[in-house]
Amino acid sequence: MSSMTSGPSRLAGEAERSERTILGHPVGLFLLFLVEMWERFSYYGMRGLLVLYLIRRTAAEAVAAGEVEVNPGRGWSRADASTLYGWYTGLAYLFPILGGILADKLIGTHRSMLVGGVLISMGHIILGISGSGDLDHSALGMSVFMMGLAVIVLGTGHFKPTVSVMVGQLYKEGDPRRDGAFTIFYMGINLGAFICAFVCGTLGEKVGWHWGFGSAAVGMILGLMLYMFGKPVFLKGIGDAPRPNATFNSFVLLLVWLGASALFAYLCHQGAMGALADGIEALQKNPTMGWTVVGLLLALILAWVGWFLAINRPEDRGPVITIFVFMFFNAFFWIAFEQAGSSINIFTEQNTNRFLGSFEVPATWFQSVNAGLIFIMAPMFAALWTRLGRRHMNPSQPVKIALGLIFLGLGYLFMVMAGKITTGGTAKASMMFILLTYFWHTVGELCLSPTGLSYVTKAAPVRFVSLLMGIWFISSFIANLGGGLVAAQVEKIERGEMKLPWSFGGQADFFFLFVVTSIGAGLVILILTPGLKMLMRHRDD
Repeated sequence: MSSMTSGPSRLAGEAERSERTILGHPVGLFLLFLVEMWERFSYYGMRGLLVLYLIRRTAAEAVAAGEVEVNPGRGWSRADASTLYGWYTGLAYLFPILGGILADKLIGTHRSMLVGGVLISMGHIILGISGSGDLDHSALGMSVFMMGLAVIVLGTGHFKPTVSVMVGQLYKEGDPRRDGAFTIFYMGINLGAFICAFVCGTLGEKVGWHWGFGSAAVGMILGLMLYMFGKPVFLKGIGDAPRPNATFNSFVLLLVWLGASALFAYLCHQGAMGALADGIEALQKNPTMGWTVVGLLLALILAWVGWFLAINRPEDRGPVITIFVFMFFNAFFWIAFEQAGSSINIFTEQNTNRFLGSFEVPATWFQSVNAGLIFIMAPMFAALWTRLGRRHMNPSQPVKIALGLIFLGLGYLFMVMAGKITTGGTAKASMMFILLTYFWHTVGELCLSPTGLSYVTKAAPVRFVSLLMGIWFISSFIANLGGGLVAAQVEKIERGEMKLPWSFGGQADFFFLFVVTSIGAGLVILILTPGLKMLMRHRDD
């Protein structure tokens, strides 16, 4: 965590902040709420468009079919689009580890947020530019698009970890308002994720994809402007840099990241990235070599976990083991949950009857259902856990994770039904199946996600809290990447090229995979619960 300013100026800043409150919290909390809201607006606004843009047929493909495509895309296969989606969302969770280190050691959280916000804004602008003129259908335009994605990932790496840290810096150690502050902050995240589809999604689908991408930049720029005007007044002493030359360091980092992204775009344009993709495909075609690589990676991971447990105190080893076990099931959950932006998103666009009378609901609007439900239901769940805790009936952490997985699997039963209806391509499923899926997925998320993060902070040894939280985010990287790679198999399963033990037909087979794995994983962790509770040593109390 970055150091604050010292001496009279720091005390004066704290006194001034303490005099200005809203709902009993510093005004600075609500400034950070708005900044995070606009950043999530830009991230989820673009994410909802990404796969749909890539798989939409090109203008040339439409002409060849004797038709006109009003809003042409890139003509990618669903498999390739889902793979890119997985890499993009996965890296957006991996780079915050690097961004957090750079903020703590080099530039401070304040300047890290500025660097991240500028990069995110520039990335979305680059995405918008990639669809102008001849770039809209050329290989160079696609390379420019990839550069925009890279810039956004790097910006998210700087932005994502720093805002949460700055929220924590508003409160002294032991301040009872801290948990409530993060609840308010979490609402801001979901408010941004909720409203984005109605702006970015509508512009992207109805006007032009790159209008949608560009509008996401507007959201981030608004957030930056709010922060820059409000920081000197409401966040004095918060996020200051640990080194006097942090401004210069921030500028250098900005240039380095932009240069790296430009190099990445050049490699894409020259086909070097295609060679890398060919290498990955070769591993997939040679199962022996692929499994050897996976085996070596697992051996290295297990060796590191063994070493890490050995350097902990004996009384801490049990809780640390449970954290690693919960990380595994956390990844299991998010691999299935993150189908929302890939396979479920595509199914919603192509196989769902979205008409309300004569109005066709844009597919991207469904991306807001989860965030809207969280905004409504999160306070209910927080109150539920509190009430159960007072009665000594609050479920243990393994049970909450099991419930999250089981509710997630229950949600996929509705996707199986929808998949069966659309088998053969002669009918479309009702929107109600999509809404019910997202409802139960949200219930599962509220059981698993907030409680999981809270458990890490309570159960981890003090000197390893930051490290274990970083590893928790690595599990999110693996889950998002894995979710994209799994979604890439939907066409093979639908065509019968990849056989599964069941046969419902079409995409129903693919979605039933998540029913089995999610509910199965939930039952496994229920069976392990007595042993896990012994290892936890009451760290979740």
